[in-house]
Amino acid sequence: MVRHQDRNHKLEFMAKPLRSRSRRHCPGLSADTTFHRYLGVHSLLIGLFPFYIPVYLWQQRASLADISLFIAFSGAGFLLALWIWDRVRLMIGLNAVIACSLVLEILLLYTVCFLELESFIVYAAGVAYGIYNCFYWTTQRALFYDLIDTDTSGRRYGNLQILVGVLLQVGIVAGGFLLESGSFGYLMGASVLIALVGFAVIARTDPVYPSRLAERHSLPLAKVTGFRDADGSRLMFMADGFFLFAESFFWLITLFLLSHASFATLGIVVLSLAVVFGLIFYLLKNVIDRVGRRRIYCLAVTLYAVSWAMRALIDTDMSLQGLYVWLVLVTFCTSFFRLALNKRFYDMALLTLSHDYLVIKSYYTQAAIALLFGLAAAGFSLSGSSGSVPACIYWIAAGVSLVYFLYGARRSEWGGSGS
Repeated sequence: MVRHQDRNHKLEFMAKPLRSRSRRHCPGLSADTTFHRYLGVHSLLIGLFPFYIPVYLWQQRASLADISLFIAFSGAGFLLALWIWDRVRLMIGLNAVIACSLVLEILLLYTVCFLELESFIVYAAGVAYGIYNCFYWTTQRALFYDLIDTDTSGRRYGNLQILVGVLLQVGIVAGGFLLESGSFGYLMGASVLIALVGFAVIARTDPVYPSRLAERHSLPLAKVTGFRDADGSRLMFMADGFFLFAESFFWLITLFLLSHASFATLGIVVLSLAVVFGLIFYLLKNVIDRVGRRRIYCLAVTLYAVSWAMRALIDTDMSLQGLYVWLVLVTFCTSFFRLALNKRFYDMALLTLSHDYLVIKSYYTQAAIALLFGLAAAGFSLSGSSGSVPACIYWIAAGVSLVYFLYGARRSEWGGSGS
């Protein structure tokens, strides 16, 4: 067991210079420009198809048990890839890391296109989904973390979500119409073209490797399993795995059914909700760094719990206007919470373990995903659940979401009007 004896619970590592050529301080893209171009390319690609994977599986007659197993295998794939990523990044340049993330996204599409052949392909696709997610999200967090401090993390995360929202919606609308028309081949062709052009734009100059990432060694598994702190980090890490997929898979399936099982209609619904999403982040991103952080966070967690209760209570017999207002309120509560949580998460990383904190979070989150959704698959299989996502899932989420109150609750840094 690792004991953290200093106030910020810092792990001690031997610092050695990174011998990668990407450590050169040579002219090239600034870290900010590299990050936004990388994020923009992936946002378009995610909107074209990975966003639709939950409903694509559903349309292929995958049961809730099958989808839960897909998620569990994605957690296992992410864990495997994370161990590799944390070591490979020390040997290759940033261009190579970015290329890997783009190639893995294209390979994911080709894996999913074989879903109808054999049921085991669903689980192979789950592993591919986890490996792709690892290289994309871990690289994205490393690039973003290199740009922030505790006084700007909220504003920068808000700007990030606005950029993601715009480009993601372009991809979602295009992907929805291509899937609705059955043009999977065109969708794959468009994805390959975007990946190639995007990589060419990023790599034509030599982007600078993130300095905070370059200074950190790969994290031994003993440091991960022995991680302890007084901030409730491990509990939050594990709980967050459940919520990330409850939002991106189960809730998306519910929206798909509310959209009359139409990819194109779902794309339009999500686009209209994204307008609200972008407005929220535009209004809040400059405020969240200045107002009382503890109060904002507690309000965000409360609203998040309310959003899950609203999901459980959603009624298809509502009028169209009433249903849309209901969905807007769910979007507001969820978006506000994600902004507040990520603000606290990145601030916690800056105050404690630096980049290691981000990697430890991924290990615990993905391990919890593999375990919890493996158990969920067994539960769905035994109960024979089909037809729609049971409301009890959302009620459970509403109750469990209260554990977020414990995250960083003892810290004095969150108090005050501007601290």
